[in-house]
Amino acid sequence: MRLIANSFLIVVLLGLMPGSSMLWAQQINDEFVEGEIYVKLKVQKGKKGEKKNSPAVNLNREIPGLQRKVEVAQNKVKEAKQPFYSSKNVGLQNVYRLKLENGKDIDKVVKELKADPDIEYAERVRIRKIIAVPNDTLYNDLWHLKKIKASEAWDVNPGQADVVVAVVDNAIQVTHPDLALNMVAGRDVADNDNDPNPPNNSFSHGTHVAGIVSAVNNNVTGIASAGNNKVKVMPIKATPNSSDPNFIYNGFDGIAWATANNANIISLSWGGPGFSQLEQDVIDDAYNNGILVIAAAGNEDSDEPQYPASYNHVISVAALDSTDQRSYFSSYGTGVDISAPGRFILSTVPTNNYASFSGTSMATPLVASCAGYLLSCFPSLSPDSVEYILKKTADNIDAQNPNYLGQLGSGRINLLKAVSCKDVDLFAEEPVFSPINFFCEGDSVLLSINPIGAETFEWFVDEQLKSTNSAYFGKDEGSWILKRTLGTCSINSDPIQLIYNKTLTPIPELTALDVSYCDLVNTELVATPAGRDAYGPQTFTYNGPVVGFDGYAKSNPYPTVEVSGMGGLIDSVSISITWQKLDGGDVNYCGSPDLGSRPWNDEVSFSILSPEGISIPLLNEGTYAFGTVTSGVVTTVFTTNGAPVTDGSDPVSGNFKAAGDLGQLQNRIAQGTWTLIANDNYLIDPLCVSGFEVIVKTNEPLLPTAVKWYESPESTAAIHNGQTLSVVNNQVGETTYWARAQCDGMCPSEPVKTKVRVRPIPEIFAYSLETLDITIAQAVEIMNAQSLDYSVDNNIYTLFGINSSGQSFSYQVSDEGPMTSPVSLCESNSFVVFGMGCNGTISWSNGESGTGFILEGQNTPLALTATCNQSWDCAPLSNIPFDFIENNTNLTLGGIVPVNLVQDFYGQKIESSQLLEAGVKTKYVAPSSILLQPGFEASNTAIFSAEIGDCAN
Repeated sequence: MRLIANSFLIVVLLGLMPGSSMLWAQQINDEFVEGEIYVKLKVQKGKKGEKKNSPAVNLNREIPGLQRKVEVAQNKVKEAKQPFYSSKNVGLQNVYRLKLENGKDIDKVVKELKADPDIEYAERVRIRKIIAVPNDTLYNDLWHLKKIKASEAWDVNPGQADVVVAVVDNAIQVTHPDLALNMVAGRDVADNDNDPNPPNNSFSHGTHVAGIVSAVNNNVTGIASAGNNKVKVMPIKATPNSSDPNFIYNGFDGIAWATANNANIISLSWGGPGFSQLEQDVIDDAYNNGILVIAAAGNEDSDEPQYPASYNHVISVAALDSTDQRSYFSSYGTGVDISAPGRFILSTVPTNNYASFSGTSMATPLVASCAGYLLSCFPSLSPDSVEYILKKTADNIDAQNPNYLGQLGSGRINLLKAVSCKDVDLFAEEPVFSPINFFCEGDSVLLSINPIGAETFEWFVDEQLKSTNSAYFGKDEGSWILKRTLGTCSINSDPIQLIYNKTLTPIPELTALDVSYCDLVNTELVATPAGRDAYGPQTFTYNGPVVGFDGYAKSNPYPTVEVSGMGGLIDSVSISITWQKLDGGDVNYCGSPDLGSRPWNDEVSFSILSPEGISIPLLNEGTYAFGTVTSGVVTTVFTTNGAPVTDGSDPVSGNFKAAGDLGQLQNRIAQGTWTLIANDNYLIDPLCVSGFEVIVKTNEPLLPTAVKWYESPESTAAIHNGQTLSVVNNQVGETTYWARAQCDGMCPSEPVKTKVRVRPIPEIFAYSLETLDITIAQAVEIMNAQSLDYSVDNNIYTLFGINSSGQSFSYQVSDEGPMTSPVSLCESNSFVVFGMGCNGTISWSNGESGTGFILEGQNTPLALTATCNQSWDCAPLSNIPFDFIENNTNLTLGGIVPVNLVQDFYGQKIESSQLLEAGVKTKYVAPSSILLQPGFEASNTAIFSAEIGDCAN
């Protein structure tokens, strides 16, 4: 089943025709012309080279094959026309409009014809409706011209060349005293003659539109128009005399005629729902011939797309009240390009009269008139340039329409700004950014513009003023806009999106150094970058509920995925969509059983919206066949390459080329929110989207990962670039270094630290005698050794060296680690003290000599020092301290407490910045206070406690 989504209001203008009793044949279906189809033959099969003077077709002579193809579908051609016979476009010349004898089976005929290899496409003829609301009150005040500052624009530039605007409508009274002087030759394409005048006063809409486009100015008669006599009207009648004047039956014939007869602009104040390939072809032909097409967005009070306003190469116009608020009836949406006054607009009507109408029908010709006047002032402008200038100079109306942000186009048209800004040519320069708009937080992007004359500048990010200079280093991500003012011209730039790169380079793996003083061998720290696997391809998956789409409504928000963790800019993107078209039900029917009849697959369209707001069509509506039964759940993957979806085919799973160019996303930003825009353009038979994935591959880096070394994590000035850092081991103690890695397309890694620990010579340890696991003889052997050093394995200390007899030894001296200076004396105790790493004799300050000695019954403070007597490659060290202290001394502790040490510290007051290594068991005890200073750190396996007390308690 299939129902039409809200169609345009059928405007009954009988109130303007007192006593009228005109009747028209009933139109059973107000979506399509009953029983009529368009058929486009492929160029090589169509008749070429035969110049025609009318749309009439001799069936048997010109298209006998087409007649037979219709008969195969058990129907007959009752009448045939070649509606675009006057077009210079060979493809449009090959389009035939057929009227069939049996209109009920028309879909069957269309299906049979679409399957024929000689036919490019076949489709039903859509009927379009006039978009206006009559109003009984006549307004003497032409408020709309004041609103757009038309008279001021005329003063800035009086215009040059005449510009022709084709008004394609139901009829135009060309003899109206306020129109006649601004008319050029026209055509009645509906009745195939040269008289576009209305057959009666009920055909008033086109005359009203024409008056807004180009009522004669300065004639002491009636009204004026924005075109100021520089804009001329080409009147084209597109409704047959015998038909309902509220419908447009031959609108696209009229567009083609205007194209063939060199109109500059085409104004269309009619439309309806539903896409037609033939209609888009006609629009494309006009655009390719340098014609600007402007159409009414619709009076639906909704965001449902209307056509022709929603076709490519058409300016879509919404309507506003005198307060710049959206008129209650006006359509809106992201497809709207610009807005204009459209309520209570006074203009011409037949016969030789005036009336006030409301509608996007009235806003559209006002935009067309402004476009024509701008083109008159600057005749070399292209259609795209005219559109750009009108949109760039529109007044912002967001404050008046807070509920329709981004849905009323660029704002309300302002003719003065359009003319004056082009007059001073502010459009000659655009703001730029350097080097790239994708940057790391803390960095900046140069935003700049080349000034023109004495213009002033205001840089805004998300509506916050940041600078009034022509150049500015932007550090904030967001939407940046430059407001430029010169005289009466004030324009805002297109938004420049600055986006933070949130992907960090993986941290490198760093080596550390633990060496003796003046070690000349181990002098390098090494950073090894992590693997570079953040460039994909990676798949990001939508995890939300099934979303139903029907008649431009949806059951849930559009599906989105967040792309993160990718390095670099986009190399390629693929979009995967899992979906089904069901017969029966609405947006909430997904998950229910299909009803088994035609699903109307042609209603489906998809597009993808990137994090930067770039929209790429994936599938255009009208691509798939109607279908006889549902195709079930399919997964369609859209890519840059491959074959496109075949027109008129049924949905199947597979890879297909996107309808738009996904290559536009190359070297653009991958990170952020990707949105799937899905639509189903008619009520009943919903589209159900159950899956959505974005598959992204980003550009691989060309250069190796860079590493920079720093003295602190906050430092921005690197001390060295490169994966290795050379250090000089001539400073006893511990030095911390920090390194960051950075891959192309990623931000620097988090800083990671490493340490260089330089031990003194000798390095002094003490053990309590009661903790030693060696004999007295072994202790004496160690204390008298020629050389002594140690190693640590699994937190166990082993002392090794050469004894006095020249023999090597190695002893695991204790299950506990040694004590380091200072040693707190809580009670009398005996200690053995060792000095290690000296390649000579050690002299102790208490008169001892050798690699160690025993302190028995030590209960008084002792400040020991030791000096190694050896040959030095660096400045010699002397008097290395090691202290035994009283337990009531104020202690300031620092340095490293080595692995597996068991040691308690007693003091009156303790402050510590020690590093407790693995396996350390230590306790701070003080009666006054214990303060852990910055730098204090305990490893995961260290056991630390702090107590207020003293040795006794």
